[in-house]
This record gives sequence, structure tokens and C-alpha cells, in this order.
Amino acid sequence: MLRQLIRKKLQNYRIKLNSPDTTLPIHLSSQKTVAVIGGGIAGISVACNLSERGFDVHLFEKESFLGGKVGSWEFQSNGETLRTEHGFHGFFRQYLNLRNFLKKIGAHKHLIPIDDYTILFDKNKKQGFKGLDNTPLLNVLNLSKFGIIDWKTFLNPLGIPFINLLRFDFASTYKKFDSESFASFANRTYMNDKMRLVFNSFSRAFFAEPEDMSMAELIKSFHFYFLSNEDGLLYDVLDSDFQNSFISYCEDFLKNNKATIYFSTPVSELTKNENGFLVNGKQFDYCVLCTDVKHTKRLMSNSRGFESYSTTLSQLTSLKQSGRYAVLRLWTDTFESDPNLPFFIFTDRLKCLDSVTLYHKMEKESAVWSKEHDGGIFELHSYAVPKDLITDEEVKTHLMNELYHYFPELSGMKIHHEYFQHRDDFPGFHTNQYANRPEIKTEVKGFYLAGDWVKMNNCTMLMEAAYTSGSLAANYILQQENLQENELESVPLKGILA
Repeated sequence: MLRQLIRKKLQNYRIKLNSPDTTLPIHLSSQKTVAVIGGGIAGISVACNLSERGFDVHLFEKESFLGGKVGSWEFQSNGETLRTEHGFHGFFRQYLNLRNFLKKIGAHKHLIPIDDYTILFDKNKKQGFKGLDNTPLLNVLNLSKFGIIDWKTFLNPLGIPFINLLRFDFASTYKKFDSESFASFANRTYMNDKMRLVFNSFSRAFFAEPEDMSMAELIKSFHFYFLSNEDGLLYDVLDSDFQNSFISYCEDFLKNNKATIYFSTPVSELTKNENGFLVNGKQFDYCVLCTDVKHTKRLMSNSRGFESYSTTLSQLTSLKQSGRYAVLRLWTDTFESDPNLPFFIFTDRLKCLDSVTLYHKMEKESAVWSKEHDGGIFELHSYAVPKDLITDEEVKTHLMNELYHYFPELSGMKIHHEYFQHRDDFPGFHTNQYANRPEIKTEVKGFYLAGDWVKMNNCTMLMEAAYTSGSLAANYILQQENLQENELESVPLKGILA
């Protein structure tokens, strides 16, 4: 009975974000041109949604590949041609719109389930979450068996604010908690160590240190991933390199719908004129900006014709990016000793290492290399590089030392190849940023924004936010041309106790 009441309260765990008018036409009857700047998931979403409706879509990408943060590229090392990526990505089952898109283009057949959501602790201890009750609220209570909460959690007067985790609501949550960091919240509520570790992993998954991460954003993320659906923390991964299992399907879809893709073609300035938008010498009716926050700021600072649109210009040039993150992928001559570890593991990091991905257990191409060379492929990720680690060598040294701490059996291994990235181009979800975060529809006619950094009236995050924002931007353009929108879904917009 309680499970049924919870399901009813949470609207069967999914809602419709829009109700398309099915009497409107599907396809465009006159020529309209659209410039999509940025070929990540958001840009792919815009381009695919509009090109199949008959729009003349031109997708500009500065790299030699599409995908953005799920892009994949080749590099040469010690006489071998290898591929690498920006880092591991999990496809959670509440990524409703993105997963519908994967089905549409045929890429869903590459999804495989991960065994468990696992955290490695010090002294050879680990915590998994397999078997956790999958009903919201009951899953929170069920955390007691893992020592993350106990009966005192919600009864302790200092812990009363924990109830706000169950009360997510856009208006009240951001008003009350956007100015407070997770670290401050954890300290004033005397959050226990295990609960703090779980939320630390949430915080760093958004490339923010606990002292920077907005508690409102963290409450939203906990609602989206854990308290609004029956899918919980378990997720799927792609069984092959992103190019082969995802991006190539997107490229085929775009080409079949006559979209034009410009690879290795950065856009350094954008001009708004009386006829629309000038991009790299070409005139367009519409423009959708899908670049990451770092390049968005740079592009808008160099653009012309936006001077009278002070709100849009101010919001875009004042966007905050994350701190630094680092990814180190290693091709080695040995393996981890525990055969029961899942593909992806969080760590209770000592200083720098947040996660380890075992690519030789997950990805087909990596498994082939692993078999041929009798060695493993490990990816080490620091989602928020500590501020006192400055140089590449300092970061790499700490990542390696912490890998050996958690996997002592790897000490002395031979590294055949490595690929290191040290970047700062993820959006910041830090305190006091929500109010000035730009929305998809701007005050500039025909100019829209898409990406995981835009403000939306739904609870999506990360890849799902990127895809959904692109679809919403496309819907705005479909509205302008009096065409039928694409239907979009979401988890419920309010928490179980809101």
C-alpha cells in the first residue's frame, strides 16, 4: 500500500514536459536555416531534432569529432594507434529523453548494465548498493543497513534540515539553499562520515569541491538520481568506444536528414543582424549556441550586434566554469586482483583520486587490446583537482600514488601507454549562481541556448540535461514555425514531501 501511495504521489515516476498539438504539421514547408554551434550532446540533439523536420541545419564543431564530453579520438603512442575519450559516462535509467533518442537511432543495443554502485574505502573496505530498495523514501530508510543513516538521523534536532532532501521544489529549494555550500550544510548538521562520503561523491560528480557546491544543486541532483524514480543509483554503460556505439549513429542520422557537419571549424565570433545571424560568413535564420561555458564566454565577448541585449550578454559573459579536473588513462601489463569489482568504482579519495574505471572489463575495443597484450586499461579521474596541485606532474603523481594505495597489487606494473588530460571546461554548479543562470530562450529573437549549464524547469542533469536542453531549444524553433513539437518527459518536479 505504501509503495502504491508513493508511486501515486510521484506521478508514476515520470511526467510530460509538454503536450504537443498533434493537429499541427510535422515537416517544414519553406526553407529555414539553422546554425548549431557546438557538436556535443546538446548540439547533436538540436541538429537531429530539426534536420528530420526539414530545417537546413549546419552544425559547427571545433574538434575533428562530434560528441563533446562523450567524444572519442585517436592518438599515437609507441608505434600504436589508440583511442581515448574525455572520461567515463554512465547512462542512468532516468535519462528518459536521451535513452529514447538512443532507441530512435539504434544505439541502445550497446547499453549494458553495471553490476553495482561501489565506493572503495581505506583499509581494503568497500561499499556497494546492490539490493537497495528501489522505492523513493524507502530507499532512504534502507540506507540504514549500510550505516549511511540511522534512527537518529531525522530525529536529531541538528539533523532536521536533512528532511529538505525529500522536499525538493525549484522555488523554495534554490531560495533557501543556493547560497549555502554542501560543506557548510554537512558541518552544521553534523552529517556522519558515511553520508558525507556519499554526498561528496555526488558533489564531485559535478566537478565541484564540497565547499563550492551549491546545496540547492545537490538536493536537486539527489532528487533526480535517487528520490524521484524506481531506477536508483544503478545504470548502464556503452559496451564500445563512444564513436562506435553512439556518435557514429548520430552522424548517420544527421547525414540521412541532409544536415551539414563542419568538423575542425571553430566559431570565434557571432554577428546578430537584421536578417538573423552571421556565422563563419554564412547567414542563418536561427542560431543555437551549444558550446561549453568556457568557450561560450569567449565567443560572446567577441560577438557583435548583441549590445542592446544586456541581460543575455551579461549572463553569457559571466558564466562560471568548474574548477580543474583531470583524467589519466593507462594501458598496462597487469590487472586488478578482485574479479568482482564492477567497471566503475568511486573512491573515498585521499586527496585527488575520485574514481577508477576498468575499461578492459567494459569496452569491446579495450577488451581486445587487453587480451592481445595481457594487461589492463585503467582510467583515473579527479573530478575536482585540489587547488594546491598545480602542475600536470603533481596531479599525475597523486593520481598514481592513490591508485597504488587502493590497488596495491598494481605497484610495479609496466605502463605501455598513457593519455593525460587536465582541463577546466565543465560548468560550475557553485553557490549563488542559479539566479543569473541563462535560460534556453533568450531575449534575442531566434537565438537559443542549449547545454547542461542552462536553467530549465525540469530536474535533468549532466548528459540528460544536455540532450533535453537541445530538444527544448528545437521545440522553441518548431513553435516559431507553427510545427508540432517533440514530446519530452521528466521525473517529477517535486520531492516526495514537497
